[in-house]
Amino acid sequence: MIKQLYIQKASIIHELDFWTKFLCFLLLLPLSAFIAPAKLLPLLVLVFIILLLASKIGLEKFWQNTRLYHIPITIGVILLSLAFSPGILQERFIYGLILAIRFILLISFGVIFSMVTNPIEIPGGFLRARLPHKYGITLMVGYRMIPLISDKISTIIDAQKARGAEIKLSLKNLPKLAPLVASLMIPILHSTLETSVRLSDTLISRGYNPEGKITVPPGRLKKEDLVFLFISIIILILALIKPL
Repeated sequence: MIKQLYIQKASIIHELDFWTKFLCFLLLLPLSAFIAPAKLLPLLVLVFIILLLASKIGLEKFWQNTRLYHIPITIGVILLSLAFSPGILQERFIYGLILAIRFILLISFGVIFSMVTNPIEIPGGFLRARLPHKYGITLMVGYRMIPLISDKISTIIDAQKARGAEIKLSLKNLPKLAPLVASLMIPILHSTLETSVRLSDTLISRGYNPEGKITVPPGRLKKEDLVFLFISIIILILALIKPL
């Protein structure tokens, strides 16, 4: 699990407008990675590495947070391609490797968006787009609660193991699966609901009204935002051009 999504750094990527990061990292570049011809994938990998270095997060930090995703996806996609794709063994392996790179890029752009986007930016971005602020607040809270809920789940699992529960997925433990899931889900749901009630009480006590009006924060696209949007659109156009 990714324990900490947002990583605070003083970088040009962090300072981009919320909608620039949203459009580039979650829409344009991932779409390009999925539909681009294989010859364009090295360019997308290079773009991603440049973005990662410009964000000052570093390749080592990114790898530590995402290796549990990248390794299983790469192995799984290649094995599925070897088993079910047509053609000789070499062609199936190359096809699986290309497909794995597409999925890794798809996930990596989403992860870097999470690492460079402060949850506080989300409501402001919604307000500037004239969208109801209650949706932005909901998204921000859910975005921020992911690592907290993950920690709570780990704590509950450790507590159940300390009480003697054998939490292991295997054919041998299959008859015990239903009571095991119940022993985990009940405290997890109770903890999540308790946290949501406390959060709701906190918002109400501070005078937040989801239907009320709120001041729209100032904001405008800078030159850096326009450059990033332009580059992303160019890459998307290149991805849409089919080779002759």
